Amino acid sequence: MEGVVVRAAEPRDAFSVGALHIQHERELASTIPAGFLDAFADAWLRDRARRTWLAEEASGRPVGVVHGTRVQKLPSAHRGAEAWFHVSLLFVARDARGRGTGEQLMRALLRWARGEGVTRIQLHAVPQARSLYERLGFGPASDRFMEYRLDPDP
Repeated sequence: MEGVVVRAAEPRDAFSVGALHIQHERELASTIPAGFLDAFADAWLRDRARRTWLAEEASGRPVGVVHGTRVQKLPSAHRGAEAWFHVSLLFVARDARGRGTGEQLMRALLRWARGEGVTRIQLHAVPQARSLYERLGFGPASDRFMEYRLDPDP
């Protein structure tokens, strides 16, 4: 999407990330309780394991978010200490869809994963997003999940 910048979210972005979650929840027809934005921002700031990327228009308006958690397995006698990443949310604002924002967010995640020794990325794909994930190289891991395999560092 022209004019959209994707970057790693910082603590100052807590309310922007929360506002995008509220948009997502509203699309699911959820009722947003009073105080949700503050509660979400506080929880997001405390969650040190979560990694988040934010897409913003040139004006600074947040239009998309992807985040999830890196999981580090402990090594065993028969395999190394594999790391994988579970995407918990990819969301693009309704008026920003269809212009490549979701792909930009996922490509930022893939670049990060390669530099962090992550060997696979898994996610639950809603039907509307499956073609995006397939274009990026994700395949079915099971009936519920899709995954992307990265080559481990030599």
